[in-house]
Amino acid sequence: MIFESALWKDEILKIADKLERRYNQKRWTKRSFFLLEKEIFLGLFSVRKLMESNKVTSLVKQQKIELAVYPAGDKPVTLFNQHKFPEPYNLYAGEKESLSYLDICNQFIHSSIFAPFTPTGENLVGIYMASDRTKSKKLYYITLIKIVEMLRTVGNDYPSKLELHFNEKKKDFVVKSV
Repeated sequence: MIFESALWKDEILKIADKLERRYNQKRWTKRSFFLLEKEIFLGLFSVRKLMESNKVTSLVKQQKIELAVYPAGDKPVTLFNQHKFPEPYNLYAGEKESLSYLDICNQFIHSSIFAPFTPTGENLVGIYMASDRTKSKKLYYITLIKIVEMLRTVGNDYPSKLELHFNEKKKDFVVKSV
């Protein structure tokens, strides 16, 4: 549970700034790929914790982002071939799918596939990812700018009040942050 959200949100905004600068990065080393992965995972884990702690408005919790999604091919995606990305997926059969912020966080946090897309070997454009649960069905692609926008939206969102009601079925309170 996060009690004081301002420090977490400040950190998320710093991560958003770092990621935005990566869009123009020209040189990629093992260390820079590691730092990219770390920034994304820490940022999106923080977003998830803030949402679970009701430190963002319900409006932000309901936000969705449209992603490209690619089906897995005929061959099952396993521990032994997922490293051969993008081979197990049909990148010519892309469609659109909208995912909530929470679902996007979970795709990254539980990712088996995490592949930065630098088409010219320089500029980072986006990330291909699939969680351990979805990798055998589909692969997602999200642009870097959408990740940055998501982090900034959460980092700048401060609820002004909480509305509580007791849910008999759950035997717990349900919180709506406004």
